This record gives sequence, structure tokens and C-alpha cells, in this order.
Amino acid sequence: MSTAEDARTLVRLLWRGSAEPEVPKRGPRQRVTVDEMVAKAISLADDRGLNALSMRALAAELGVGPMTLYTYVPTRDVLVALMVDHVAGDSPMPSSTTTVRESLASVARVLRAEYLAHPWLLDANPWRQVLGPHRLTRYERQLEVLESLDISDLDRDHILALLVAFVTGNARDALAAGAAATVSGMTDAQWWEVVAPELDAVIPDGKFPLSERVGTAAGERHQAPGAPDEVFDFGLVCLLDGLEPLIGDD
Repeated sequence: MSTAEDARTLVRLLWRGSAEPEVPKRGPRQRVTVDEMVAKAISLADDRGLNALSMRALAAELGVGPMTLYTYVPTRDVLVALMVDHVAGDSPMPSSTTTVRESLASVARVLRAEYLAHPWLLDANPWRQVLGPHRLTRYERQLEVLESLDISDLDRDHILALLVAFVTGNARDALAAGAAATVSGMTDAQWWEVVAPELDAVIPDGKFPLSERVGTAAGERHQAPGAPDEVFDFGLVCLLDGLEPLIGDD
């Protein structure tokens, strides 16, 4: 199957719920459905990560042969796109019943929670993600938040892209912090108890005065290299303040 045909197949699979039902074909009854494949693939990715999700591993979980899956989806990339759209349907966007600022803050929190619940989303290539029914519904709800503003449509899209970029970066840091503790078997405080004396022994006194002052203040507060949750709240306020000329302050 060509790349172009894969792309056409992806669109048809994403919107399979809106298409006319196919007339059942004669022959053996299908052992799994596309929906079952997608649900199981999401479960596997949640548990093991996206890199561990192979068509062979998925087939084993579903109790079918690996080549059987290719009769449902043409490639793993198509499967991942279906997974991304499915997850979007489980995280509905807030309605625009409050101020634009509050609505955008709610959108950011929902997106961050989604990344933390499904870390593999950060490994899914966001470029050329075809708009399926759930992602398009999400985009529509997000745009409704901005519809009352006297700004260009391009500015509306840019605001949402900026919000997503901020949330993505912060979620990545939050997940990395959790993963570090899991891999090392030490809390951040325990890790720094080991590392701090070693650094004191090798860094010349007074060589990095600003780093020492600011790093000490942050370390004493967080007992960790950083605080992604606190940075998220701080950064979201700063981002929305910066957007105030476009979104207002109501």
C-alpha cells in the first residue's frame, strides 16, 4: 500500500463511525474490531510506553497473528493516530461559560492532565496529525472560547498553539521528574544529599555566585531540582498575562 493510500485509509478509519456501515462480507467472522485494537493499544502504551507498542505485542495481547492486524490498519503510524484521536474523546474541553482567561486556563489544565495520564502522547509525532472526530471536536470547543474576541482567525490558532506548546513542555518535565525517582530508587531529596557534597568538592568557591544563590533558594523550597507543578501555575499566569492585549482581562 502506498503512503498516499495509507493517508486515505487513516481518514476513513478515523471517521469510521460517521461512514455508512459496510455490508458484511462472506467468510470467517472477524475476531477483533478496530475499536478493540485501539483500546488495547492505548492500554499497552500507558503501561509500557509508545516505543514498546509493536504490532506483534498488540497481536499477542489480542490473541491473533501479527499479520492479522494489518487487515484492520495498514501501519503502526495509522494505529497511533487512531489512539491519539480516541484519547482526545476522553478529555472533553471545558465550555466557554466563564471569562476567556479562565476558559483558556481550564483548557491548559485538561491538556496537562491528559499528558500525565497518557505519557506516550508526548512521543507521538504531533505534525500531520489528521483531524479525527474527537480532535476536531476539541479544536471546535477551544475556538469557541476565543470566538468573542476581536482578533484574526490566525491569532486564534496561534493562541491555542502557544498554549499547547507550554503545556507540552511542562508535562514533559513533570513526567521526567517522576521517572527519575522511579529509576534511581531515591527521592529527589535523597539524591541531592549524595550529589551536593560531591559538587561542593569540585566547583571552585565563588565561581558561579548567581547559580549558587538562586539554586540554593529553589532547592530549599522544593527539595528537588525543580517543581513542575508550581512552574505550571506560575507559567500559566505569565502566559495569560502576556496574552492580555488579545484576550482582555475580564
